[in-house]
Amino acid sequence: MTETIEARTVRDLASCRANQVEQAGGKAANLGEMLDAGLPVPGGFVVLTEAYRTFLAANDRDGQLRSRLEQAAVDGTDGRLANEVRDLFLNGVMPQELKDGILEAYERLGRPVTAVRSSANAEDLPGASFAGQYCSFLNVRGEVELLKAVRQCWASLWNERAVTYRQKHGIGNRGLAHGVLVQELIPAEISGILFTANPVNGRRDQLLLNASWGLGEAIVGGQVTPDQWVVNKADGVVLESFISRKEVMTIREDGGIRLVPVPSDKAEASTLDADQVQALVRLALQAEAHFQAPQDIEWTFSAGEFHLVQSRPITSLFPLPEPKPGRDGLRIHINVNLYSQAMPEPFTPMGADLIQAMAKDLIRRLGRKDPEAEETLWWFQNVSGRVFVDLTEMLRNPGRWNRLTANDNDKDPVTTRALVQWLERNRAEITSRRGPKLVRCLNLRLIRFLLGAARKFVVGKWSADRAREKAQQRGESMIGRLREQSRRLSTIEQRLAFIQRSIGEVFIGGFEIVFYVSASSTYIKRAGKILAACGGDPSDLEPVEKAVPHSVTTQMGMAILEVAAALDARAAKATADTPEVLEFLARYGHRNTVELDVGVPSWSEEPAYIVDLVNGYLEAGAYREALQRFEEATHQADATITRLHDSLVRSGHGRQAKKLQRLLRDFRAMFGVRELSKFYLRHAMTIYREQLLAVGAALVAQGRLDDAEDVFFVDMAQIQSGEQLASQVRMQREQFRLDQLRTAPRLIASTGESLYAAANDGQQKGLQGIPVSPGVYEGPVKVLEHPEQGDRLERGDVLVTTGTNPAWTPLFLKLGALIMETGGPISHGSVVAREYGVPAVAGVVGATDKLQEGQRVRVNGETGSVEILDHNPAPGL
Repeated sequence: MTETIEARTVRDLASCRANQVEQAGGKAANLGEMLDAGLPVPGGFVVLTEAYRTFLAANDRDGQLRSRLEQAAVDGTDGRLANEVRDLFLNGVMPQELKDGILEAYERLGRPVTAVRSSANAEDLPGASFAGQYCSFLNVRGEVELLKAVRQCWASLWNERAVTYRQKHGIGNRGLAHGVLVQELIPAEISGILFTANPVNGRRDQLLLNASWGLGEAIVGGQVTPDQWVVNKADGVVLESFISRKEVMTIREDGGIRLVPVPSDKAEASTLDADQVQALVRLALQAEAHFQAPQDIEWTFSAGEFHLVQSRPITSLFPLPEPKPGRDGLRIHINVNLYSQAMPEPFTPMGADLIQAMAKDLIRRLGRKDPEAEETLWWFQNVSGRVFVDLTEMLRNPGRWNRLTANDNDKDPVTTRALVQWLERNRAEITSRRGPKLVRCLNLRLIRFLLGAARKFVVGKWSADRAREKAQQRGESMIGRLREQSRRLSTIEQRLAFIQRSIGEVFIGGFEIVFYVSASSTYIKRAGKILAACGGDPSDLEPVEKAVPHSVTTQMGMAILEVAAALDARAAKATADTPEVLEFLARYGHRNTVELDVGVPSWSEEPAYIVDLVNGYLEAGAYREALQRFEEATHQADATITRLHDSLVRSGHGRQAKKLQRLLRDFRAMFGVRELSKFYLRHAMTIYREQLLAVGAALVAQGRLDDAEDVFFVDMAQIQSGEQLASQVRMQREQFRLDQLRTAPRLIASTGESLYAAANDGQQKGLQGIPVSPGVYEGPVKVLEHPEQGDRLERGDVLVTTGTNPAWTPLFLKLGALIMETGGPISHGSVVAREYGVPAVAGVVGATDKLQEGQRVRVNGETGSVEILDHNPAPGL
């Protein structure tokens, strides 16, 4: 039997299910599920997405508009095309049979006053809620107004905010369609929103409930401050409550809704009593149990009954770490990507897999446990593409907590401060068990490694030049050995085994390079104490930290300037084939912008960043000043050492003068060598990337992958499974895209509590961070997410970013000052800023959101303050 158009275009809400998002849209599918679960949802029907398509086809008979939409699914939707589609739905002719189907369903519902809401097939989805992007209409009365509201909902699929939201979340136009949900409007006395997990702090063991008088539009639109309760899920205990002064409320009136003042006797009265709060908690738990995920629920209260009018996943929550067997109770995990690498980006799936392979190989080489046993890596988690490490057992002893904040080598003091604050808040539970004794981790192989580290440390103490030579030899021999081994590989199995069995050595080699020169990390502080004891000023040491020699990262920056100088001498522009660029890439082309991720192409593969950078220096002429400034800083550092030595000798501190001079000369001889560790580590990653691309090519030949680059969107176990991988690649590419949209916390607890910053002590004014490079500078803000945006930088800009790695270094030569959300005095950006004499502040939480492009700020690298001088950025910026 041929299906009627009504059957294809209209469906009763109670018959909608989660697997019908494509037909009914996300909102209707969720509400149908709630009805099936016995939850109190107002009755209604859905104008299916097929009705949207039917209307579009009837008013676009030659198909040109649909063809342009299909093309725009690839190219992106422009404003003019979106306006055309929107106008078509508002002004086109609705086919009679479609109109009849909608009105017959309305008749069956009893012709009530209705709420008409959009229900798109790209809405209320994991990772993209689309909250507030599409239109809803309340108090819709009669057939004419109903049909008009349906058209307006269809048209809202193409409003500017919805188009922009889809573009941000990578959701194209292909297959996009709108369902429309029509429900009986509940004449709400009270309305609100209930989150079954606390969206403010991420805690899954708390519910957040808010409520206000009247319909819910005033809350959703932010026009009223609602009452609020935070409730403990386990026992329903109210943990926090706030009864606000509610100034306005939304009510029904002919033709729609209206915002009116709240009656004076209700303005400061609580909207809900204790029993009503508990009734809502029970409904929330029932909804969450049905959907098996935290929910964002809109509800109303009328005539003594609650009604749930919408439920969607809470898409803003950062995913929970996976519970591990035997590791119950409250736990805390640190984001290693941010803390160690100032890396806000997620790893590709293969990139994360290699980091896990490194951990296993280190255990194989230095530990006592079986690295392949599931319980061995209980502390290692890949959460949303970021590596998190469970610190709980190490922190059971509160005696270790103060040592965390007293660590001069702390890479991110904001994270450390947030961690200690969390530990203090949860002291009773964390200290309720005894942690392991570190001595139990010792074994003969680890003892040998530690003794070797001590011997390398001593080399640096005795001879800075010898330590520097040994560090470089260690790196060269390691990479040479890897390169030689890689040439003998031919099969997929050999290439994967090579990576799994050598990656631990690469990280050990990186540690050993640092061991040789690690003594230098305390030399400036020790020299400052000598100066102070002899009546001098430790701030006189600042020039010694600039233009530090033997830093491969600094040398890379200078090399780019020299390329610019050479090209300028012959009035040439840089291209990927320019000899000077090729020479630069031969030395530094193995690097990239996310250094530890094997899935990110190197500069040799994609040299556009380097080419654009060189041409930017040529156009601005900035390279001359930068080269001169670095040369002058080198001379000033040497002169400062001589001046301070001679001053101490003249004041009768000859012995201290000799010690000071030795410390400072050894500092400059060794400190820059620390950068070699990541330089060679990135060399190894490039070798591994070459091997994985060869694996990818072999998998393409076997028909298991479509493209060799797809190998970075599976892991080694999936490759070794022998299964077809195309579907895994599609799924993991999409997950990677969603992970890129997420902002990862610095720390996350097993409850879901997500810590993005430390609590302010209440004494700081304005933006405050950690001083990491001295100097004061005023200039315009330039907010960048990654170094490839460096062509937007102009000389003298204040760079504001999450954090930096060596790929950012060439940009420092343009900077007036640097502001970072992560990092500390020894993080990469801080060290390079001091070397280049750029005032810098790290740990400025939320700087990329709080500072606007073009604002003028004063950056004080000595106090850590950032003062906004111009709250209104220049127009056009």
